[in-house]
Amino acid sequence: MYRLGELSDARRKLIGSSLLVGGLVGLVIGVIWLHWSSLPQTEMVGGVEVAYTVDYLNWWPRGTWWKGSAYLFIGGATTFALIGASMLWVLNQKMTWARATTAAMIAWVALVFFFGMVPSEWLNFAQTDLEWGNDTFFVIPPFLLLGNDVEISYAVIKDSISMGYHIVMLGLAPLLAIQLQKIKDGRPAGAEPAQPKSPYGRPLVRGD
Repeated sequence: MYRLGELSDARRKLIGSSLLVGGLVGLVIGVIWLHWSSLPQTEMVGGVEVAYTVDYLNWWPRGTWWKGSAYLFIGGATTFALIGASMLWVLNQKMTWARATTAAMIAWVALVFFFGMVPSEWLNFAQTDLEWGNDTFFVIPPFLLLGNDVEISYAVIKDSISMGYHIVMLGLAPLLAIQLQKIKDGRPAGAEPAQPKSPYGRPLVRGD
């Protein structure tokens, strides 16, 4: 984390703006991806099942796994955008009331997304697209249980994944907060010395 505190202003702005713009563009692509992947693949016309077609983007792949991939893509894009915004507007900057408000807004968006939207969308996706309900069961391989047949409801697996996600995220949140506090501590004694840089952010090399 101490390396973040050593970033030059120009490099910080370049990395932050790149992540922010790339994340926002990726978010737009992800939302389009999610929408078109959610469209039905077939429809009933006169009692006959035919392929469902639309006027444009009909070539876009559809189906459960494409929709799940879109969710993952949106999660990655949103994460990049939040990191980029933090680096661009908060990192290594003198704290003012305006900047503190911006930092609080970024943190609030992150909390809403990771603790609200992600678990909610996972439960909806598992219950509808994957059809993980109380009437479907996962059979544990008998060789893992000394030859016994044991079934677990997919609803239990779905809720267990959600619970595990919350436990991991609740542990990562304070860990990340602690590490962020160490940015201003400077380079540890055991780390390699920082290479001097020019005002333009390039390493300085002594000539012969």
